[in-house]
Formats: sequence, C-alpha cells, structure tokens
Amino acid sequence: MRSNPNWKIRRRYVAASWVIGAVMIALGALAVWGDRMGAVDLITGGVALITLVLGSYIGGAVADDALQKRRNPDGEVE
Repeated sequence: MRSNPNWKIRRRYVAASWVIGAVMIALGALAVWGDRMGAVDLITGGVALITLVLGSYIGGAVADDALQKRRNPDGEVE
C-alpha cells in the first residue's frame, strides 16, 4: 500500500461512476416514457450508485483526515 493515496485516480473512478449513474437514470427515464419494464430498476440503480459512491468518497476523505490528524485552517484538529 502506498504511503500517500493517489486521489487523482480515485477521482477518475468517482467521475466514471457518476457518469454511469447519470446514464442509468437517463435511460430509465426514457424507458418510463416508452412504457417499458425495468425502467424503475434503472432509475433506482442509478440513484443508488451515485449515492453510494458519493458517500464512500466523502467518508473515505473524512476517515483519511482523521487518521492522519490533519488540521483545518483554523488550527483545530478535525
């Protein structure tokens, strides 16, 4: 494991997940309009993907800050 995590690569994965989630939501919306089965599942999956990726990314950043005991600009330990 690296001593300094490579956030650039993680951001690419997050961006790719956002795009996939957005495409799933868009295709689900088109499928609802076309009255096709599985549309709700696409929308639910897209929203769940975006929510989980966003939560994990923020949670990982908070945990990383806490583990490394970084200080905020006010000088307090977060």
